Amino acid sequence: MLQSVKRRETMTIWKYEEETATHLLVKLYKEDHGEGNFLGDLEDEVIKKMILEIKPNININQAFGTLDYFGMLPILVAKK
Repeated sequence: MLQSVKRRETMTIWKYEEETATHLLVKLYKEDHGEGNFLGDLEDEVIKKMILEIKPNININQAFGTLDYFGMLPILVAKK
């Protein structure tokens, strides 16, 4: 008998931001790395929306997959 596998639909997230005159660096983590703020257990779709708000032209499937697999996603946004 096959059992259905329930997919995780939330992820515990920490967010670190560093802003200078030339760039914005945001790091999202799945574990506490001693930097950033704890955001809580967020639904996958909420995390994807947050990533797109930071960098609208990002490949969201690749970015979310990186965060999910590696536990960290750095997002660098150059200022014009």
